[in-house]
Amino acid sequence: MKDTYFETFNGRDVSEEMVSYIQSFIDETPFYYIALLDYSISQGAMPSCDMNEFPKYSDLETSQSICHDDWNSFTSKVDIINFEKKYAAFGLDFIFSPYTVLKNFFKDKINGHATLFILVQEDSLIVTVFENSVLKYSEYANMRTEQLDESLSMIDDNKEELDFDLDDQNSVNLEDIDIDDGFGDIDDLNDIEDLDSIDDLEDFTEIKVEEPVRDISGLFESDNSSVAGFNEDYRRFSIIQSSLNQYYTDTKYENKFIESAYIAAACNVESDLKNYLEEELFLKVYVRQMDICQEVLDLAEGEKV
Repeated sequence: MKDTYFETFNGRDVSEEMVSYIQSFIDETPFYYIALLDYSISQGAMPSCDMNEFPKYSDLETSQSICHDDWNSFTSKVDIINFEKKYAAFGLDFIFSPYTVLKNFFKDKINGHATLFILVQEDSLIVTVFENSVLKYSEYANMRTEQLDESLSMIDDNKEELDFDLDDQNSVNLEDIDIDDGFGDIDDLNDIEDLDSIDDLEDFTEIKVEEPVRDISGLFESDNSSVAGFNEDYRRFSIIQSSLNQYYTDTKYENKFIESAYIAAACNVESDLKNYLEEELFLKVYVRQMDICQEVLDLAEGEKV
């Protein structure tokens, strides 16, 4: 490769600036390829390429799948069509599954005993178990959806606290309401190496713990930015904990005891997440920073076109 250029655009919508930037490179050569990282909420992976097993994990009729050496990644056909329409201005050549990105990123670590591998992005989380380079378990969580579900759950939990005395009627008589009464005080609502060898772990970020795990009471009530980051990592931990429980208890998975976890951090990950996994789940946790754009680029370059 002669040169590498990077440019960031806000959001995922196609803008004139994005089209103009890409077009400037397309004009230089007829040989170009556009790659996209799948962000569909309907994506996933299954520990088999047997299509008879597919209904256990997704709808075969509505999904597009690819077999990767005894395991399968899939995504929604509808989402693929929507991607093609959305990026029609310059077209798409590749849509890569983040499961493939995760496997390629940890290719030096996945060819041993069962180990937890996690991809952390700003708005999503992928939890997998690989054993001898074969995926044995997977879970995809959209953080935006999880946050919405969490908010709805909190609202539902608080419903019983709302007690309206309507005199056994099914509606409120607006004529009985004094407009001036009570409104003045309303506030605004707004492939794996020997893990015992420290030389094999030089590329991992060891995050030292210098303070105990913080009290999470009132976690969802604070607007402080540092607590917001702490809140985010606790939600990630909860998803990982739930996924690991499913891996151990669901009979469709061939589970083995998990001792270690590798985190690919494609965004800011505080030390709290590592602390939770080590102190609550007793895992050996290693964090490796990921440039996910570079990883997608590497996969695109590796394709035989």
